[in-house]
Amino acid sequence: MKTMKFSSKKVSAFLLASGFSFGLFAQNAQAVAASDPKEESVFMNPTFLILFITAIVLMGVIMSLTSALKNLSESGRQKLQRDKAGSSIPIVLAIAGLFGTLAANAQDVAQAVAPSGPVTDKMMPPMQIGGLDSWIFVLVTAVIIVEFLVILGLLRSIKNLLIGLGYQPEIVPKEVKPLINWKWLDKTLNDAVPIHKEAEILTDHEYDGIRELDNNLPPWWKYGFYFTIIFAVYYLFDYHVLHTSPLSGQEYQQQIAEADEMKKQRLKIAGANVDENSVTLLADAGMIAAGKGIYDGNCASCHGAAGEGLVGPNLTDEFWIHGGGIKNIFKTIKYGVPAKGMIAWQGQLNPEAMQKVSSYVMTLQGTKPANAKEPQGEVWIDIVVPSDSLSTVKAVLDTSKSK
Repeated sequence: MKTMKFSSKKVSAFLLASGFSFGLFAQNAQAVAASDPKEESVFMNPTFLILFITAIVLMGVIMSLTSALKNLSESGRQKLQRDKAGSSIPIVLAIAGLFGTLAANAQDVAQAVAPSGPVTDKMMPPMQIGGLDSWIFVLVTAVIIVEFLVILGLLRSIKNLLIGLGYQPEIVPKEVKPLINWKWLDKTLNDAVPIHKEAEILTDHEYDGIRELDNNLPPWWKYGFYFTIIFAVYYLFDYHVLHTSPLSGQEYQQQIAEADEMKKQRLKIAGANVDENSVTLLADAGMIAAGKGIYDGNCASCHGAAGEGLVGPNLTDEFWIHGGGIKNIFKTIKYGVPAKGMIAWQGQLNPEAMQKVSSYVMTLQGTKPANAKEPQGEVWIDIVVPSDSLSTVKAVLDTSKSK
């Protein structure tokens, strides 16, 4: 390919067009300055200078690309015609002429867009962008955009010519590597000898025509065995030497203790929400003993230490004034009987405590203490007292008597 250089015609045309355009802009700037001395010359505006220089540089690029396109078309390999390749002179002259026309008509355009009549302070000043009138900025920017489009068209034409002349880049196919190297993975885990090399590891052992291979142990099995040895040493020191972790028996006892604590918490929550409709009879010895303590501290002064009855009625027989059963007893304790001198205990005992003392009172049924008070009220026939509760209260009473 020939070395691309600017011909004398192109250089002359470029300089002539640039000078002509610059001269027209200067003439227009002088005319504006003469008409209004306070008006600043457009050539002193940095925004205009940047746009103007950019346009001139782009024209130079267009000339260079046009020259390259012409040289390619003259090679004749694809028999391209010269008129299709084009020349830089018409393009340069067209763009320079566009600049010249804009500069020559700048004053006329300014007068056309200016309002008629005297200028007053209330009139809005013309819109400016970067210190330039908006119409100048828009038109010069439009010229630069046109130059960019011309450059893109020339580059596309040069690319098509190069492809037509056989200058296509060599495409080297990239080797696509699999995400997982299965051969390496199989070799690492199994370390098996390929079938075509099994003759190299045949042993002398033979039985009924069957011969053995001297294969290595699979690495996955071998390393797994090594891991079990290391883990056994760690387990021995952790559980039997350092005692940092509990043995199975110790762990079981810890879980039992945690379960008991959780049970107590559940019962505590349930006891706080119990009322005369949801109360149930307790059979736990610890809770019955707690109920006896509440009874001794609050109820024994009226009902007797054994429930035989003093000022209050006997609690050991089957006769009840306000109804028997766990629900009625709980209700009587909670709300009291103010007409007969029994206070409402809900202000002093929480629901859990009232359930415990009610369950204790239920266990007094049939104990027949000495000096029991005569029956009062009516027989309550639906009383169900568990046998284990009776045995529990008897044990508690016997213990308290021995003390």
